[in-house]
Amino acid sequence: MKLIQIDAEKCKKDKLCIIECPFNILRENSDGIPEVIPEAEAMCMKCGHCLAVCPSGALTLDGVSPESCDPSRKDIVVDAAAMEDLLKNRRSVRVYKKKPVEREQVAHLMEMLRWAPTAKNLQPVHWLLIDDGEKIRELAGMTIEWLKAGGVYPEIVEAWEGGEDMILRSAPLIAIAHAATDGLTPAVDCAIAATSLDLAATSYGIGSFWAGFFMLASNQYAPISEYLKLPDNHAVYSALALGYPKFKYHRIPQRQESNFNWL
Repeated sequence: MKLIQIDAEKCKKDKLCIIECPFNILRENSDGIPEVIPEAEAMCMKCGHCLAVCPSGALTLDGVSPESCDPSRKDIVVDAAAMEDLLKNRRSVRVYKKKPVEREQVAHLMEMLRWAPTAKNLQPVHWLLIDDGEKIRELAGMTIEWLKAGGVYPEIVEAWEGGEDMILRSAPLIAIAHAATDGLTPAVDCAIAATSLDLAATSYGIGSFWAGFFMLASNQYAPISEYLKLPDNHAVYSALALGYPKFKYHRIPQRQESNFNWL
């Protein structure tokens, strides 16, 4: 089967797929129908732009037909005002209700994250989800051991010894994004995916914070990496603690002015 197939009867010869292709692997044949340039097929990253942009549904990509795809929204999905509200009202939540995050909701969020962009559409991001309170506490405790061994942040260690978890904040859910270390841009891809999760979770009333200390410890402290049992050659690149906020926020704190320039 050819990677890209064109239905000549449906094709309007508008060249949109040729123009849209990020790596210019398409050209017109003698009849004006798009075709893959010989030897260029290996450059295709199967991003689906050609399939998505064709208004007549004439193009099939790697066996995926136009009919098997959901229709895209023609209007703006989120207007500027709604997006501004989302970003301004987003908080790093560190105090949670003692209520588990429903796995059905988490499954839907994971489904959403399939569409988070990745370099060359390689889609290298894997997720490890933990909603067992005892396991979450064990991971927080191991992170404390790592801090102790390094002699850093004694106030966090002291808080732990006093019964307060400042590492994972006794969150009901931990979402860990990991990928192969020899990937193209694993850290960036995982950070984009985690940011997408951070924002998407608000649609279910779920808050989160980036578990920075745990992220560092997971790749530097052998007991944690052994505990997580990630695939060989994988590393943790992002980690979020998630749960339902215990408190409501009544105002938006101020931030510094945007710092940007034009070149």
